[in-house]
Amino acid sequence: AGGAAAALVGRSAGGATSELSGPVIVTSWEFGPGANEVGWPILADEGLAIDAVEAAINYVELLPDEFYVGFGGSPNAIGETTLDAMMVWGPTHEVGAVGCLKRVKRAVSVARKVMEETQHTLLVGDDATRFAARMGFDETSLTNAASQKAWEEWAAKGRPSDAWDPEPMGEGGKIEGRDTVGTMAVDAHGNVCVGCSTNGRSFKLPGRVGDSPIAGAGAYCDNDVGAAIATGNGDVMMRFLPTYHAVELMREGASPAEAAEAALRRIDAKGYHFDGGIIVLGKDGEHGGAKRGWKDEAFGYAVHRGAGTSQVTVRG
Repeated sequence: AGGAAAALVGRSAGGATSELSGPVIVTSWEFGPGANEVGWPILADEGLAIDAVEAAINYVELLPDEFYVGFGGSPNAIGETTLDAMMVWGPTHEVGAVGCLKRVKRAVSVARKVMEETQHTLLVGDDATRFAARMGFDETSLTNAASQKAWEEWAAKGRPSDAWDPEPMGEGGKIEGRDTVGTMAVDAHGNVCVGCSTNGRSFKLPGRVGDSPIAGAGAYCDNDVGAAIATGNGDVMMRFLPTYHAVELMREGASPAEAAEAALRRIDAKGYHFDGGIIVLGKDGEHGGAKRGWKDEAFGYAVHRGAGTSQVTVRG
C-alpha cells in the first residue's frame, strides 16, 4: 500500500521467462481495441503498466451501452446493478479488489485505491461504497433504462434466479457466462499488471460476488512470468483458480495457449459444462487463449504493441 507503483518505476523482478519484446497491452472481448487505444499511449510514453490497465478498463466501465461491464447492465434479482473488480500489480504482488460495489462507476479505480491506500486486499458491498466515497468517488445510480427494462422483463416471468438451479454438470446443465473486461500489460520497465471489472451474472442473488475480485480466479499475474485473465461462468471457474494455474504452468515452461487450455481442462475433468475463456500473456509478449462453450458466439481479444492493434479469435 501507499504508492508502491510510483516507487518502482524502472524496476522489475528478475527471472523473466525470456527477453522482453517491448510494451504490450491485451484486453478481452470486442471492446478490446477501444480499451487498448486508451491504455497504449501510456505505455508508449514509458509509463507504468498499472496506469495503462486502469485507463483501459475505465474506458469499458464507462461505455453507455455495454451491458455486461459497468453501469446500466446485468441487474441482480432485485433489479440493482453491482460491480466486482480487481487489480494485481506485479512488482510488489499487491492486490486490490472490490466485490458487490454499489453506486460507484469506476470499480477498478476503487480497487486500486484499496491496494494503494490500505493494507487490505478486498472490500465488499456498502462498506466498499463507503470507502470509495472517502476516497473521493462520486455516488450515482448504476441503473439505466436498459438495465431497468431487462429486470422488469425478467421479473414479469415470475421465475426465480437460476442461481437456485442444480450445478451445471453434464451436457444438460450449462449456465451461460459472458463478458468481463480483463486487461493485461507489460511496460517498458518490465513491470506486469492485470485488472478486470464486471457487473456479474444477470439476476444473481443479492450479495453475490463472482470470480473477478478473487486473485487467481478472475485475474492473476507474476512479475517474473506474465499474467492471465478469465471470463465466463465465474461461479464455476473461481473454484479452480484458473488464472493462477495458467501463470504457474507458464512458469514451468508451457506456452500461453497451452497454459490456458490446461487450466480449462482441469474444470472439464470435474464434469462442469460452462461458458468460459482464459487469455494468457507471457512477460515476453507471447499470448494465447482457450475457451469452452460459446459455440454460436465469437470469443477473442485485442493486442496492441508498437506496430499497432491486432485482434485474435480464440477457437474452441
